[in-house]
Amino acid sequence: MDEYSRDVRSIRLPRWGHVAANPGVVPWLVFDEEGRSAEPVRRYLIDFVARYNRPGSVRSYAFDLLRWWRWLRVVNVPWNQATPAEGRDFALWLGATVKVPNAARTVSTATAGTINPITKKPYLDDRYKPRTIRHSNAVIRSFYTFWIETGEGPLINPVPLARSECRRPHAHHNPLDPYRGEGRLRYIPKIPRRRPRQMSDERWNELFAALRSNRDRALVALAISNGARASELLGMKGADVDWGDQLVRVVRKGAQTEQWLPASAEAFIWVRLYQWRKRYTVTAAATGRHRAMQAAVRRRTAHQLAMALSRMVHRV
Repeated sequence: MDEYSRDVRSIRLPRWGHVAANPGVVPWLVFDEEGRSAEPVRRYLIDFVARYNRPGSVRSYAFDLLRWWRWLRVVNVPWNQATPAEGRDFALWLGATVKVPNAARTVSTATAGTINPITKKPYLDDRYKPRTIRHSNAVIRSFYTFWIETGEGPLINPVPLARSECRRPHAHHNPLDPYRGEGRLRYIPKIPRRRPRQMSDERWNELFAALRSNRDRALVALAISNGARASELLGMKGADVDWGDQLVRVVRKGAQTEQWLPASAEAFIWVRLYQWRKRYTVTAAATGRHRAMQAAVRRRTAHQLAMALSRMVHRV
């Protein structure tokens, strides 16, 4: 197919391949229809894992590369012969296409693409969001940067940088300072600025009154007071609470480092009520100090933990 005459709106990606968990060093891999791993993707993900990226990031990169692999099959271009024309058309396709869901919408049919009148948060629709397109382009550029460095990939990255037309790169650079990356990706959509979402005091009181347990009240109070992620709060243990300084210790996403965060006095009251209900004591014994505070969900996966707080809020 002529690269200059592609009708990107008419292109539909095939259901080729899949992403599945892998027991080896790389936790997620892209497999073809015969169950064999895509070797170029596997080798890249090995390098990606060696840079101490988390399994969730590996999974996200694998899905983006699977979508790119499907695109190359449609346009009939080998992965190591892709050019910026394929990267350009792929970016156009992501912005114009409608996603094919795994299952037809039922409950969310009426709300898809609308705005929640209470939280002011938009409901997802069937199109790729600008952040998804930007992430996809960044993944593909990183993949080809790896292969260009090894000398086995194409000579030109299919996702090039948009160089400034006003001056040359690194103009007037101080030789005593390190070089910084210049330019942004060429085919990326702009992200509109959003107003901070807020909830009125009346709505907040209604939400908090509708919570069904002290555990839910402690989670919401902690999340509101210190802004920690749901998975971080749900992974706390009894020893992660500093009652004297009103601090809680969480393991941050990404770097996996421990950080003490302040919380409101009201949040500590609900935490203490929840602990009392579960027969915890402030001077917890050795067994209790190392039990997760949110014992009811301690065996869930990281994704389920992240969704637990969201479902708990939405059901009220």
